[in-house]
Amino acid sequence: MQDSGLITPAYDEFMDGKPTRREMQKAFNKIGNNDSELMLMVDNLNLVVNLLCEKAGVTKGEIEVYVAKKAEEMKAYQEQQEKEAAIGGV
Repeated sequence: MQDSGLITPAYDEFMDGKPTRREMQKAFNKIGNNDSELMLMVDNLNLVVNLLCEKAGVTKGEIEVYVAKKAEEMKAYQEQQEKEAAIGGV
């Protein structure tokens, strides 16, 4: 966090002190556990999407075409936003 210079925050012994190795290890363990849970959710999501695609008869080729189409639409949208920003900023 950058200090704007207008307000100097008060020194806080807890927030401004150095963390101990135990505190850092606890934080890293929490981050690792959260990462593991997120990866499990992604794996489950992939399985569900694969099941739904199989049941609906959607092929990988159709998905690739759809993704390419949406990528082009997003690129065009971003270019339009940049043009509008350039016109508005002049």
